Order: sequence, then structure tokens, then C-alpha cells
Amino acid sequence: MDATLALVAQHRVIEQLFDEIAYAARRRARSSFVSRLAEELIAHLAAEEAVFYPAVRCVLDELPDEGGRGGDEHLFLRAELRNVLKTNVGDPSFRERIAVLRALFGEHVRSEEADLFPRVVRAVSQAERDALGAEILASRPHVWIVTTEGKMPVDAGGELRSRLTLLLSAASAEARDSAQRRLQH
Repeated sequence: MDATLALVAQHRVIEQLFDEIAYAARRRARSSFVSRLAEELIAHLAAEEAVFYPAVRCVLDELPDEGGRGGDEHLFLRAELRNVLKTNVGDPSFRERIAVLRALFGEHVRSEEADLFPRVVRAVSQAERDALGAEILASRPHVWIVTTEGKMPVDAGGELRSRLTLLLSAASAEARDSAQRRLQH
């Protein structure tokens, strides 16, 4: 699958999860959707950082590096995801925090789909985009800490119980290390 189309498909899944969170009436359902959102968002950011951006950076000289706007954008998304995960879904501040995360993600989607992806399509052959897409899809971890299957990872007060927030910074470091190894080759 074309790398840009794979990432666009991930964008749509994440956007749908934001909608599900917004419309979920029960706390358990909302918590379940938040768990799934965290899984999908982390997988998406990791795929971009470890696979897509390093490959595209070789072709597009003006693509920002980890310290540029793109890196900051992912850092802001991770930070706001942490805020969402540490907030009880019944807390009045939860809606504000999820709205901030959704707005940040919306900016991320707009910048990639309107600017970056069209440049990639012009600069990278279909065969190369397909190979990169396969690598993106294969980069997704097989097992997640947060899951919506079985018993809900939520306590009686609607608080998400998870060690996921501890994994966010580790995932970021792993993605950065992987990207640096790819650039050295």
C-alpha cells in the first residue's frame, strides 16, 4: 500500500476514535475509546518517526528534522495524550483536554495531507511509496499494553488504569534511535 495512503488511513481511524469519544454516553465506553485512541496514535507517530520521515527526509531536503516543527508537533501530541490519559473521563477537564489533543491532531493531519504528502507523491515513485507503505504497516507492534478487549482497564471511578503513559517516552526514544540508525545506512 502507498505510504501516504497508509498514513491517511491511520489519520481517518484516529479521527473516528475522537468522534467515538465525543459521542460515548457511558464512562466505560469513553475509557475504552480513549485506550484505543492511545494505541492508534502511538502506533501512527512511531511509524512516521521510525519509517516515513527518515525515508522522506532523504528525498525532500526541506523536511524538518527531529528538532524542527515536525518533531515539536509529535512532542506536543505526546504531551497532550499524557494529559488525557491521566485525566478521569468523568472529570470536567477531560473534555477540554481531549479537545486540545484533537485540535493538535487536526493540525498534524492538515499539514501532512495538504503539504507533505503531495510533495512526497511528486518526488517518490509509486513502487518506492508502496515499499515504504509495507514497511509502515509492518512496523506496528503486535502487542499493546492498553487494550479494549476483555475486562476494561478502568477503575470504579472511570479512571483509566494503564502503564501506557510510562511507555510513551520510551516509544519516542526507540523511534528516534531507529530513525538515526536508518539515516546512518
